[in-house]
Amino acid sequence: MMIIGQRIKEYRKIYNLSQDDLSEKLFVSRQTISNWETGKTYPDIQIIISLSLLFNVSLNELIEEDMEEMKMKVNNNKERKYSEFYALVMIISTILAALSTGLVIAFPKYNILIFVPIILFIPGIWSAFLLEKFKKNNDLKTYKEILAFSQNKEMSTLRENRNFTKLYIEKFLIVSCFTVIVAIICGFSILIVKAVVHSF
Repeated sequence: MMIIGQRIKEYRKIYNLSQDDLSEKLFVSRQTISNWETGKTYPDIQIIISLSLLFNVSLNELIEEDMEEMKMKVNNNKERKYSEFYALVMIISTILAALSTGLVIAFPKYNILIFVPIILFIPGIWSAFLLEKFKKNNDLKTYKEILAFSQNKEMSTLRENRNFTKLYIEKFLIVSCFTVIVAIICGFSILIVKAVVHSF
């Protein structure tokens, strides 16, 4: 949560100003002051400068902690975009590797074909490694935590309510479903390639 709202409230009380008084000095509505103080909205740079002059404090005192939080959010957004990219690469790589197994089965004499699914799967393995690193760096364990992090939601409550039994079950189900899907894709790939080969 942004700190500037608390700072405005603190300095307003120090100067014995009501929300109405402050709103008149800044030419805004009382509701706008209330929204700032409760963190619903954030004042623009002109208002922040006016507040700095009015309360006789530096801009740094008003927004330093908020700047740190904003930097953190920017970094989180970058990490989140990278994680989404890695997840996409992992999925595409795995699907292509699974599809290519049909070639290996259909043409067993050509041993070199075995390298096709291996090569296609390498980006997926690398992306999976980077995703795990992302989860570890941000202390993300469950799907709910990953979803909350991606939406910039509060994480502390979710972390406090972690149930490690459910966590292991969730991991097992995800891995199992992923394995079944890959196996199905492999099966379809083999059937399709064999059908194409037999048609010639």
